[in-house]
Amino acid sequence: MFKEIEKSLRFNNKWKLSGIQKIYYNSLIKIVGGFGTNPGKLIWPTSLTTNLEGDLVVKDSGTGNIQIYSTDGRPKHRFSYGFEPVKGLGDITCMKNGVLLVTCGTKIIQLFSKDGDLIHELKSPKITWPYSYGITVLKSNKIAVSDWTNGGKINIIGVDWRMNAILKTQSIEGFYRPVRMAVNENEDMLVAEGQLFGRFQGCCIKIIDRERSLRKTVGPHHGKKFSFENPSGVTVDGHGNFLVSDQGQNCVVMFNPDSTLCDVVVSEGLQGPNDITILDHGLIAIADCYNHCVKLFRYK
Repeated sequence: MFKEIEKSLRFNNKWKLSGIQKIYYNSLIKIVGGFGTNPGKLIWPTSLTTNLEGDLVVKDSGTGNIQIYSTDGRPKHRFSYGFEPVKGLGDITCMKNGVLLVTCGTKIIQLFSKDGDLIHELKSPKITWPYSYGITVLKSNKIAVSDWTNGGKINIIGVDWRMNAILKTQSIEGFYRPVRMAVNENEDMLVAEGQLFGRFQGCCIKIIDRERSLRKTVGPHHGKKFSFENPSGVTVDGHGNFLVSDQGQNCVVMFNPDSTLCDVVVSEGLQGPNDITILDHGLIAIADCYNHCVKLFRYK
């Protein structure tokens, strides 16, 4: 199927309008990690981000550790965050000041320094969800957390970062198993809806505008060329293109800023891609969960 998709899209010139001059297909650059418990090794890596130094930061669900790798893939440091009540729930992101925010499927949001020191745990009676999942930081310095309560919602959380206190929570309803999120330059939120525990509604990317209204739904079908099965991660590059990892089809798909399908950029070598993030120099990092590693691919 992927060969047919690539053949039908290879001459699609729309991607040239979004800053991409050449697309690389299945261009594996490096494999980081590998099964094990020693420093640098991974068991079920499920989410990742980058820190202010450009290092790759990986939340490893199997060991309960955060593993940090240098830009060339060398293990630098690791520290424990604990364990999730349900294996694989949770996410990690980095704030502008370098603080790492970690969710683990509970009502608590952990704040870690870049060196792994636990700074604080955000928790409040205002937090009512039992199943936090993805987390991202908005331009307003609020945070957004996806939640599986009653099918699913996104919680926008205002925080007094001087006191590390939650001020207000606003919920956006109407989601089905929302997992990870990304934010573009317009502060639209792109929310990946998966189907981790069976066939639920969803299997799409929902785009929420800065007024917190649903602006567009991408999928589950994209014409006759592509259908999502279990989108698990989403990220936005510097040109506004967004890339989606699909755990059901073991692939990564790229879309133009206007949400038109651009291409399947990774269609082989993945087993359970759980999350995706952008690195420098046209590279993407993919948490290849069931291969117990992170794979770096060139896509532009």
